[in-house]
Amino acid sequence: MLVDDTAQNKATLTALHRALTLVLLPGAVVIFGLIYLVAPKRVAPPQTWADGIYDNPCCAPLTLRNGVISTGAVSARFVVSTSKFGNEIDVERGISVDENRVVFGGTFVFVYFNKRSAADPALGKAVSLHLYGRDDSREYVFTKR
Repeated sequence: MLVDDTAQNKATLTALHRALTLVLLPGAVVIFGLIYLVAPKRVAPPQTWADGIYDNPCCAPLTLRNGVISTGAVSARFVVSTSKFGNEIDVERGISVDENRVVFGGTFVFVYFNKRSAADPALGKAVSLHLYGRDDSREYVFTKR
């Protein structure tokens, strides 16, 4: 059916647009509001969630305790948070592995736990943490004692 530029067709289209606007706009607001209310909220775990000693044959053990990550005499602060991969820690100065030692500083500020996958997120307990090499971006898995 072709639309003619008659006054009757223009009036019909105008009425149709007004009716759809009056129905669709409030309906969309209600639907998105319900989705927001029903969607699960991500709540960060307590700061002590990641506490423990983590080992890897490449380096000295990493100790996480009360928001401080340390290896040997070097330490940095961290905050436990959540991501799409589950729980993680955000290290304030960055952390990576360089020449068989853990170093602080750089761009790797997120430390993921367990397998770092959407299928097996680190939501339950911390089993292992994953660091990356500063120069080669190789993955180093530190397992919890």
